[in-house]
Amino acid sequence: MQLSDTHKARLERAMKWFAPARFGMFYHYGLFTGGGCSVVVEDDVYNGKMMYSTPEEFEAATPGPEAVGANLAQAAKDVGARYAILTAIHTGDALTVLFPTSNPTFYYKTKGDYVGEFIKACNERGIKPFLYLPMGFGGWDQEPYAPCIDPEVGKGGYPAYYTLLCELIKEIYNRYGHALAGLWLDGRPEFGMERIPGYIRSLWGDDFIITNNAAAELDVPETDYGTSEEHEDPCSPPYNRWSGYRRNGRWGATPPRRDFNEDIPTPNYWWWNGPDKIKPEYKNDEFFLLREFCCAMGQRGMWNFAPGIGPLIDGTVPEELKPSLKRIKDFLEWGSEAIYNTKGAEATIMTPGYFDHHNSIGFCSITTPYDDPNTFYVLVTQTPLKGFALFETAGYVPKCITDLRTGKELSFEMWSGPYLEGVDWSDVDTYGVKVLKFEF
Repeated sequence: MQLSDTHKARLERAMKWFAPARFGMFYHYGLFTGGGCSVVVEDDVYNGKMMYSTPEEFEAATPGPEAVGANLAQAAKDVGARYAILTAIHTGDALTVLFPTSNPTFYYKTKGDYVGEFIKACNERGIKPFLYLPMGFGGWDQEPYAPCIDPEVGKGGYPAYYTLLCELIKEIYNRYGHALAGLWLDGRPEFGMERIPGYIRSLWGDDFIITNNAAAELDVPETDYGTSEEHEDPCSPPYNRWSGYRRNGRWGATPPRRDFNEDIPTPNYWWWNGPDKIKPEYKNDEFFLLREFCCAMGQRGMWNFAPGIGPLIDGTVPEELKPSLKRIKDFLEWGSEAIYNTKGAEATIMTPGYFDHHNSIGFCSITTPYDDPNTFYVLVTQTPLKGFALFETAGYVPKCITDLRTGKELSFEMWSGPYLEGVDWSDVDTYGVKVLKFEF
């Protein structure tokens, strides 16, 4: 078999650091921070109001770009993320540019350089910085902001917006250059937009990651990763992620590829709207985000996980979201070898998902290191009902099975696969996940 040149190039770029990094943070930050949600629900009506009606109001409320950038970067570092994504401009924030752009077409722009300080703070902490860019200009002439860009651009539609976006990308390159590690595009295939990834690549070259929201809307050779956001239907288990599904998402996002995907759940629907707006699953279960994390890592191939966190106006994580992030941090303190520099074990000798033996049903994700194909980490997030477990290994006999947290070797019998009995599964309740290390 032979890889296509496009897939081979994507693989080479991703493997330089992005795929092995596995874990990032996605920050929705801007004029909606602390206010409503900008999403159009029906008939082009917005279901929320901005907290700050102008960039001046927004900046008066922040402690300044340096403090915001430091807080965003430090929160990512503290939880164990290897990269962080910031909304440099978003349709939901009145297309406000979070740096003092010299482009007069943008009516909403900050005087302080929030983007620059974010990039600087990330690099100082060993975090790779990304910026989010919208590939559309929806709502630019609607309430609660009208207009936020030059009306002539709105009249010109996508051809005019394409030119405007290219100008902004060039300005970002001139301002920040290779201090920036990647761009996350909210991809749309309207006029000209399929040329954007190639334009980005012409500026930054191959040491740069380009992701787009959906696997195929901007499926051009220069794009590295497709992304997924939210499920259309309930999952099984409830914390399972797109990595285990093959169906379009609520935003029309195409089904995820086996490889080159990034998974983005949102505990608070993007911008921080207050503690009463946290989704019940996260409010009621502080392990829910960790289990989503485990599922995204170990259900398919080269998947990353970057939860969408709405920070406070000072760039810090809301208190109500800290328990969920702390559970990931605590897990990575003993379980990081099962995450960093690994990929999902799909199409290997071990199969993730539900495992069942005589109705002793459990659920697991499975990762395997890039540099050691004979090792597998089984991340059990649902305890087998009767306490015993049978894992299929295509007839291969493990040399040993170890409890990753304790280092204790576990005894097993070889039936159709390794059969384990008498295992203490309490880590699932205590830590959110129990990890078994299989070595062949």
